Amino acid sequence: MMQTIKIQTTQNIELEYELAGIGDRMVAYIVDVLIYIAYIIIILLIIDATGGFNGGFWVGFMMFLPILFYQLLCEIFLNGQSIGKKVKHIKVISLDGNQPNLGQYVIRWLMRIIDTMMGSGVVAVVTIAVSPKAQRVGDMLAGTTVVRIRPATHFRETIFTETVETYVPQFTNVTRLSESDISLLKEVINRYKKDSGTNYAVLEKAYDKTRNILQINEDLEKLPFLETVIKDFNFLTGRAD
Repeated sequence: MMQTIKIQTTQNIELEYELAGIGDRMVAYIVDVLIYIAYIIIILLIIDATGGFNGGFWVGFMMFLPILFYQLLCEIFLNGQSIGKKVKHIKVISLDGNQPNLGQYVIRWLMRIIDTMMGSGVVAVVTIAVSPKAQRVGDMLAGTTVVRIRPATHFRETIFTETVETYVPQFTNVTRLSESDISLLKEVINRYKKDSGTNYAVLEKAYDKTRNILQINEDLEKLPFLETVIKDFNFLTGRAD
């Protein structure tokens, strides 16, 4: 049976995630290591093709900086994922329900020295295995963990619907919501649809919270209301998923 973790978001909505197992994380790590090896081979071939390496220590160091910062930069710019994590459909999340911040990513990256480099990864394997939240040392210090995510849905299954210029938003004050609020609503709706409506309580809580922020008094159909809010937000802010 897979381990799960419940995250209480800042909007007081509880989301349940399936924790990434040791196997998932090891496979992701191996994929990333293969990328390191491929990069090194390419660099060596370039050096050989250009007549040897004459740039000195610092030039060599600069050439290998991408490997040093690979994990950190990937997690920052790829929404908590490296290439290996994307392959296994897992990602880093913050235990407070928000997207991990720069500081959290840096802590995880720095602690890789202990987690994966010392003892050939034994520290990471042991701590992930015994931690109730499947955390390595870097996760514990950063307040993060790694969870499984569903593969991306097809375009026809996404919430965003293309709007024409004549579209008239129903709720013009949706800009009171933040992008993180909208992202959370999308996740709630996607989970509700994927689970065939079993997570109705979460949908209802998101509905009540959104209606309160937008100061809407009348009772509306919950799912159509939330989908319209997202559509209005995209239209008024000029965003497209």
